[in-house]
Amino acid sequence: MEDIQYLVTQKENRKLEFKETLPSKDKIIKTAIAFSNSQGGYLIIGVKDNNEILGIDDNEVVKFEEIISNTIYDNCLPNIMPNIYSVRIDKKLLLVVEFYPSSSKPHYIKSLGKLKSTYIRIGSSNRLATSDILERLEREKRNISFDNIIDFGVIYDESILDIHIIENRLNQKLDIATLEKLKLIKKEQNVIYLTNLGIWFSKVRSQYFPLIKIECARFKGTTTKVFLDQATFDGDIITSIEQTLQFIKKNIRLGATIGEIYRENRWEYPLLALREVIINAVVHRDYSIIGSDIKIAIFDDMIEITSPGELMIDKFQLGKGYSELRNANLGNLFKKLEIIEQWGTGYEKIQTELKNYPEIRLEIDDDSTFTQVKFINIEYKEINGTVNGTVNGTVNEIYMYIKNNPNKNAVFLSKILNIPLRTLKRKLKQLKEENKIEFIGSPKLGGYIAKEQNG
Repeated sequence: MEDIQYLVTQKENRKLEFKETLPSKDKIIKTAIAFSNSQGGYLIIGVKDNNEILGIDDNEVVKFEEIISNTIYDNCLPNIMPNIYSVRIDKKLLLVVEFYPSSSKPHYIKSLGKLKSTYIRIGSSNRLATSDILERLEREKRNISFDNIIDFGVIYDESILDIHIIENRLNQKLDIATLEKLKLIKKEQNVIYLTNLGIWFSKVRSQYFPLIKIECARFKGTTTKVFLDQATFDGDIITSIEQTLQFIKKNIRLGATIGEIYRENRWEYPLLALREVIINAVVHRDYSIIGSDIKIAIFDDMIEITSPGELMIDKFQLGKGYSELRNANLGNLFKKLEIIEQWGTGYEKIQTELKNYPEIRLEIDDDSTFTQVKFINIEYKEINGTVNGTVNGTVNEIYMYIKNNPNKNAVFLSKILNIPLRTLKRKLKQLKEENKIEFIGSPKLGGYIAKEQNG
């Protein structure tokens, strides 16, 4: 159960919907189906779209509960069993209808049938499922991974596969038995066919999956108006990951930072974290969405990785050991090739890397039919507002920066303001003597803050 007091402060999204009062039966049905076919969610009654808490009459609670439960039971197939309860916030009563991710999907309206009334949640809206999404829901119900499906139009022969990268990493020649064990091929009625996974590692992949590629672009500034660099990687998906990382390295800065003893090279963004996100994008993308590819966009202020398909688990469960593979066979292959180390640890590794990059904020948007991960440089505006990324280094400029950006240490300030550390420390000392700043916290984790000035 989520903290409802926290939820009512959030915007409506893929897992959250507000209603001022009891919605119509039609809306109750569609919301119940959409949440159950997706990752579950909360319908909270007594709250406006703008988060204003109105509450409902205490005498209406039992009646509302009965209407909601009976409406869902009478109209939804397979049956949906929400948890309905009331909470009081700011002395106002709210009714909460909590829906759970279902293993019986697809759910639909009993009177209209599956094809005409299977709804899913996209953003803050309930949308009718397309035929592709309906097929995906059916696969999820039967626990069938898309990469395990046979394509009866592609018969195996030795020349059709493009598996040199796999053989090199495993240091072995792949025979029929091994190919079958890796789920690249399957035998049906004495005929050997390629699975979808096999097609992804074949010479005909672009014919069957034309957008199985990674599009990379470096833009000028913070918009997509002007390209500075561009590349498409449409070879085997393992090589494409490494090529993408090389493209990123070519288009971000490698600078020197001052360590305890030596100057250390440090990339503008955490490469290990970026590599983990790109691998996740390849392994977890929804390959059944034929019309989309993976996109990497590099701007002056951030790197953006977009992958077809929503997250398989709630993003707030990331880093807690949960793991669910959309493409189980591809994931197992990556693990065998040691591209993936252990399930459920990727986000934890990303967070560990980001601890060394306090100026980079990670954002995850999973509120649509795609997943977008952003590495945002939160210091960009301050840096961009100076001439050529530097300041003159006057005492007053340093003071104003600390005032607007508290809790930064001397090493960080030296790098961000492009002022030699020795010079910066001298001016920090002057500001401390003038009682304008003070250092708060431990020597390693603390930082400078501005003192309030009288007059």
